[in-house]
Amino acid sequence: METIPFIIVLPDDNADNDKMGIFGSLRSDAKIGLKHIPIDLLKNNLANVSHSMISVLEDVKHIGQFRLKEITIQVEVSSDGGINLIGTASLGGKGAITLTFAE
Repeated sequence: METIPFIIVLPDDNADNDKMGIFGSLRSDAKIGLKHIPIDLLKNNLANVSHSMISVLEDVKHIGQFRLKEITIQVEVSSDGGINLIGTASLGGKGAITLTFAE
């Protein structure tokens, strides 16, 4: 099985949630680790998110007199290989995967 290594912030022993993303908690005392995530899992999860976003945005081709030419979204890979949309710019895009859909 082929994998891709991701640098992750390891979960805090006192945290309620043991599934951390690649950004994790950016505390100064955070522990960093390497996690190998299967390529097939990433491909399937990324395809699912991409197809879902295309479905959501399918009817937004024209806005007034303007034509939508390109859509850019950012996603994060969780430590279990999940793909999460980044809903705010608070992460500053550091480490994010940017997907650009164009006609």
